[in-house]
Amino acid sequence: MTTATGCASAAPSPGAMSAMDLLRPLPGKAQVLQRPDGTRLHVVVEGQGPRSVLLEHGFAMSADVWSLVRSQLDRHDLRVIAYDRRAHGRSTCGSEGLSSAALHADLRAVAEHFALQDAVIACHSMGNFLALGAMADERFMNRFRLGVLVNPVTGNSAKGAPAVRIQAPLMRWGIAQRMARIPSLGRKLASLNVGRSASGAIIEATRLAMIDISRELWPLIAVQRDESVEPVLGQIGIPLHVLTGTDDRTTPPWHAELIVAKAPNAKIDYVADAGHMLPWEAPELIVRAILDAF
Repeated sequence: MTTATGCASAAPSPGAMSAMDLLRPLPGKAQVLQRPDGTRLHVVVEGQGPRSVLLEHGFAMSADVWSLVRSQLDRHDLRVIAYDRRAHGRSTCGSEGLSSAALHADLRAVAEHFALQDAVIACHSMGNFLALGAMADERFMNRFRLGVLVNPVTGNSAKGAPAVRIQAPLMRWGIAQRMARIPSLGRKLASLNVGRSASGAIIEATRLAMIDISRELWPLIAVQRDESVEPVLGQIGIPLHVLTGTDDRTTPPWHAELIVAKAPNAKIDYVADAGHMLPWEAPELIVRAILDAF
């Protein structure tokens, strides 16, 4: 067990970005990966470097959440792959529906399709839950030299998470989405998901993302609530670098601390005054963690 716990780092400012800048579709070569059950996964690839990075987004978001991270990674000699999870963004959902097994299989298929070896996988929020679960398959795990786990959730998602307890039932019935359409009310709701240092653009981008949350994603809220990756953590032999915000009320730091306590080669950095949207709140820290692997 590695418990190298970093002191709280200050959240860097993403600069003078607007909400629409943060939500802009990722540039790059777009392609579709067809799955056996009819699901069509939208994938964007940028760069042809010998080193690869796979970006796995969180619940109800899309690959576009990595906009600031991707723009910085583009300055390096990397191949960066990002995709929209089934039923998210521009991807469809086939007959196998929304289960952890189906999503694990999609993730493994993306890694296999692009022949990832000695790569880095960076995950946000629910993306960590899926990637860690998929690492029960040793062949998948061994494709990576490092996992960068950003605002991770490990299961039991309502524990210590006021934002989840408040928002999940409202999302199920479409109430949160309707509230988010009212700018003043929506910004208050969105503020539950970010840290005290978040810019107005980040709060607004979070509000706009909440408007588009599909009620069809409810099964994934139940999956995160009822399942756990804790039994897998002790089997994950690759290094894990965990980043969590001290103000994260959606996936509070106990998830990150569980990973560090159970995984044999993990470390954690706390980002001071940052919340659940570290890809927007502290992209430089994520990029630094990725590049340190190479």
